[in-house]
Amino acid sequence: MIKRVGNYELRELLGEGSYGKVRLAENIASKKLYAIKVLDKAKIKQDNLIENLRQEIQIMKHINHPNVVKLHEVLSSHSKIYLVLELVTGGELLNKVKEKGILSEEEARFYFQQIISAVSFCEKQHVAHRDLKLENVLLDEDGKVKISDFGLSGLFKFDSTSISLMHTTCGTVNYLAPEVFGNQGYDGHVADIWSCGVILYALFTGRLPFEDDSISRLIEKIVSGKFDPITASISASAIDLLEKILVIDPRMRISILNIKKHPWFSTNYIEPLGEFNEIKSPNLDGQLDSLDTPRVMNAFELINFSAGMIINKLFDNELPNFISHFVTKECPDTVVERIKRAMEGINCKEKQKENKFLMVFESKSPPILCVEAEILNLLPELYLVVFSRVNGGLQAYRRVVNNMLNNLEDLVVDQNE
Repeated sequence: MIKRVGNYELRELLGEGSYGKVRLAENIASKKLYAIKVLDKAKIKQDNLIENLRQEIQIMKHINHPNVVKLHEVLSSHSKIYLVLELVTGGELLNKVKEKGILSEEEARFYFQQIISAVSFCEKQHVAHRDLKLENVLLDEDGKVKISDFGLSGLFKFDSTSISLMHTTCGTVNYLAPEVFGNQGYDGHVADIWSCGVILYALFTGRLPFEDDSISRLIEKIVSGKFDPITASISASAIDLLEKILVIDPRMRISILNIKKHPWFSTNYIEPLGEFNEIKSPNLDGQLDSLDTPRVMNAFELINFSAGMIINKLFDNELPNFISHFVTKECPDTVVERIKRAMEGINCKEKQKENKFLMVFESKSPPILCVEAEILNLLPELYLVVFSRVNGGLQAYRRVVNNMLNNLEDLVVDQNE
């Protein structure tokens, strides 16, 4: 039985994205085909997905450009949200690279010009993508570029004197700019340029400039900015542009405007026209039922904890707060009760309760100590329990956490499992 949503009939599954499944759909009246992203409202309530979805809708309805996937409308049911998108049938640029290995300069320029055109148009509207990668560069039936997945984008507040710096880290690690791993904030537009450089390198070589099985070593490579030289027969002009893009100091990195002026890029380049519409923020909050569950840990937080490495150590000699954590398969409700009992045993009381899985404890008597405990959902039936010091002495905090971990030792998953 074919399922109907509004004026659309849902057909076969096309794929699964970051926030839900994507299905082929046919408009009943016009018979035109679309891609509909089907989102589960319950899942959206976890972590910050409401804001991500709101941004995706805002930005995609905001932008009308030949190299950006068009969002046509948004529909809703009791349990789902449906994003009706332009159907792009030519696959991902990643598949093209895998198929050919190395693209000719002319073909690489053909794709790169369109990517820069889309990024440039968004920059003029103070919109940064922040998740540019080969997988998000789709191709239509004529082989032309369509940039997709704006769910991780950020809108810039712009005034005559400054632009806001982004303080969230998102995107696929291999494509992220070095400054993204710092703690000073970063200019999303300049970081997008670096990601474009990573894509250009891949078009020339068939591989990414920064790769490693270890996330910590991968980040070290990105921060160093050192990559293998291109051995393929590429013109000096192409190499010159690439080297101007993959500059680790964002202040010295080439701008979008100067990329367009570069001799290699400007060959046979014609700027496509785009339109920018008024933003109206959808009222998603009223459509989404509350859900009492641990928030899902985002990719950057997971990277922070993986292999015991904290990324900020690449930039700071000392962290302001000592953090301890463990992984468990125990159900969150049980972990909550065990933490509360353990804290009573070490003379701490629960101070406040923002939600069921974020607890704050304070010592019952001097010296003052305030400890936060949070449960994060890593994978189905796998949770990360994080303790952090809100206030008080570091030695007292470490003593309390060590006692806590001793009391919870039976909950901890062996890292060799």
